Amino acid sequence: MKKIKGRCLCGAISYEVANAFEKLFLCSCEQCRQITGSAFASNLFVSIDGFEWLGGADDIANYQVPGRDISKSFCRVCGSGVPWASGDGTKMIVPAGSLSEQANVAERIRIFTSEQPSWASGLEQVSTHAAFPD
Repeated sequence: MKKIKGRCLCGAISYEVANAFEKLFLCSCEQCRQITGSAFASNLFVSIDGFEWLGGADDIANYQVPGRDISKSFCRVCGSGVPWASGDGTKMIVPAGSLSEQANVAERIRIFTSEQPSWASGLEQVSTHAAFPD
């Protein structure tokens, strides 16, 4: 199985993971929006057996949302989201944006769309630019 790499923004934390992601969840629940500061969290799910830290594991901090099975692991240096183990320890949840290469994803699912803010709907119709617009 081909493996791909990922890291935090500053490079203090790096990992390697099997490029066979079962699911990509785009979650718009209130907690995921607040924990990412965005319209939704983009998390990939993969078997924990296919995951390995390459460096920087000591630089990982974790926040667990009280009373919920929601957490965020991040780099203590730059604050970037990094992977974390599921509550039952069988999966790694990988923030999609932390990957340095293209991911192979079996299924993409949008969840908690009922909590999506109005400014985040209809994004397919928003103008696009390769860089900052003039």
